[in-house]
Amino acid sequence: MPFSTLKLPAEFSEESEAVFQEFQRGMGFPMTPNFMKMHGHSLAAAKGTWGLLQGAMLSGNLPRALKEMLVAAVSHDRDCIYCEAAHLACCRSLGVDTATLQALVKDVEGLTPEKMRDIIMFAVKCARNPQSMTEQDYASLHRHGLGDEDIMELISVIGLAVYLNIVADATGVTPDDMFFQI
Repeated sequence: MPFSTLKLPAEFSEESEAVFQEFQRGMGFPMTPNFMKMHGHSLAAAKGTWGLLQGAMLSGNLPRALKEMLVAAVSHDRDCIYCEAAHLACCRSLGVDTATLQALVKDVEGLTPEKMRDIIMFAVKCARNPQSMTEQDYASLHRHGLGDEDIMELISVIGLAVYLNIVADATGVTPDDMFFQI
């Protein structure tokens, strides 16, 4: 039986429920999304994924809205339907305008302002082929005022996006209805 046909656990341990509640509060979701519920099969995976999200998405210098846009753009580029829907919903809940959201998934090169476009394009390129990054890619970010600390944070968010895509796609988790209501 392929894992994608595995159902969400009918019951969760108390420890898993505690992780889900922390996730829900921290990320600002009205309920625990299917992605985290799928982690109910492994408490270690649930704790680890929540720890990664806390570190990369909820702390640091870069604004959360930008981080959500990065994950949405990378997820779209990698064809991860679940993560694209989830992180576009996060963007909407954080006040990102519709035109920007459409550009993230239809015309990244047309994004404005230029700083945001260059950051998102860096993210997509890095997620596709991190070995292809050049001095010019980093120089572009430096020109926009990002320091090495910011760039390392950016790369961590990109790596997290790829991880989230792999987990969502490998488990076949389906997008939550709440993503389309925000």
